[in-house]
Amino acid sequence: MEDPFITVKKDTEDNVNGLFKLLDRWKKLSSGTSAIAKQERNHVESEIRKMIVVINEDIDDLEEAITAVERNRMRFNISSDEIANRKYFVQQTKDQCRSVMEQVANPTRYQSNLTPSLNNYSAAQHAQNKSNEVFIERNMEQQQQIMREQDQQLNLVGQSIGRLKEMGTLIGDEVEDQNKLLDDFYSDMGQTEKRMGNVQKKLDKILNKVDSKKQNIIIGVLLVIMIIVVVLFFSL
Repeated sequence: MEDPFITVKKDTEDNVNGLFKLLDRWKKLSSGTSAIAKQERNHVESEIRKMIVVINEDIDDLEEAITAVERNRMRFNISSDEIANRKYFVQQTKDQCRSVMEQVANPTRYQSNLTPSLNNYSAAQHAQNKSNEVFIERNMEQQQQIMREQDQQLNLVGQSIGRLKEMGTLIGDEVEDQNKLLDDFYSDMGQTEKRMGNVQKKLDKILNKVDSKKQNIIIGVLLVIMIIVVVLFFSL
């Protein structure tokens, strides 16, 4: 999820820079005594007040973003130091707006305060930018670590698939061998059934030629022989 503070902060920095440019212009016009200069100064002062309203709205958004991050630190992966830096940025922005308003309200008192304010804001902006760079680098390192772990997991999955493929090949070969054995078994059974049929036919012919008593004797003998043959066949 995108960090909401970063987006709002960039807009706030742009608005504050615009505010100081307006203040610089307003101070230059303050030394003029002509009606045109006064009219232009009043217009710039009005723009300054509008810009401060916009910045205050940005500050509200920044504070809401900080609160959201504090409630979901694990989700945004923001350290306590980074949160402290962001709170400092918000507070400094408030102080800058307050300073600008005081200068506009009391131009003679704050006539020489513009340059220090700009320098202080530039230093704070540089520190905040540096903090953002560290935050981005840290996130990039974490993303790279996640990608390395994912590559390792993919390699393990690939090895597992290779082993499964080998096992499948072995099982397929074993099934093929078993099918061949079953085919041979059924073939032998067919031949045995043919032999048994031929024997049965010969017995019928013999039985037709002998009397009842001899038939019983022959049947008994043949049954014994058949039992022996069957036992010998299945014992092989």
